Amino acid sequence: MTAPDPPDTLSLDQMIAAPVVSAARAAEALADASADFVRRVGVDEHGAVRTVDFAFSRPVEQPGPADEPAVVAQDVHVSLPLLALVSVPSLRIDAFETHFSLEIRSTAPTGDGDPQVLVKPAAQRENTRDTDKTAKYTVDLRASSAPPSEALARVLDLMAQSVTAVPRPPAKE
Repeated sequence: MTAPDPPDTLSLDQMIAAPVVSAARAAEALADASADFVRRVGVDEHGAVRTVDFAFSRPVEQPGPADEPAVVAQDVHVSLPLLALVSVPSLRIDAFETHFSLEIRSTAPTGDGDPQVLVKPAAQRENTRDTDKTAKYTVDLRASSAPPSEALARVLDLMAQSVTAVPRPPAKE
């Protein structure tokens, strides 16, 4: 049985792991935000791809005498996947550094025989009666836009390839 840790102490493992675990959770939250965006914006409640539909007229050359090609207006309809039009938010953590000052309080044996180093955040004494007992962490985190995953890029390419102007039948009079 090990003795309880002295007050205001953590194991060195805990002190080092806590910011790293927090960064991993942040990376997971960024990935969840991207997935949530795709579900909310790109797919409807039935699982179908959301599209933007529009129609327009375009000039089309009709076969005719070589010296007088005929150009007529052709009405077309386009159904474009919404995800092909918008940027999917995708951030990634590029760099993570943490710096802290700590004071070794003691070592304690663990069940496997390895010593456990107990630390506490370094305190600075000022010219007052109080001691500053706050942790001296400095965290540097850099995030940037990530390219879409290979799978998402392929899906977006497939969607882009499916965009074709389809002639509309003439309106019935």
